[in-house]
Amino acid sequence: MKYLAVLVWAIVLLEMVNFVLNSLEGGGALNFVTPIIIAVIFTIFIVLFDLVIKPNKQTKNEH
Repeated sequence: MKYLAVLVWAIVLLEMVNFVLNSLEGGGALNFVTPIIIAVIFTIFIVLFDLVIKPNKQTKNEH
């Protein structure tokens, strides 16, 4: 469930950044697909990072 929240917030924030940068550039057609793809990649990175830093159950039992 926490990864779903990460995905939703990543999509919202990246779409916002996309809109602001597009407005600063002078307008034009918005690209909705690229921020979604970047949000999915960011979420996958967060999942992998969480798996790497989470301690193993065997390590907890040994200490």
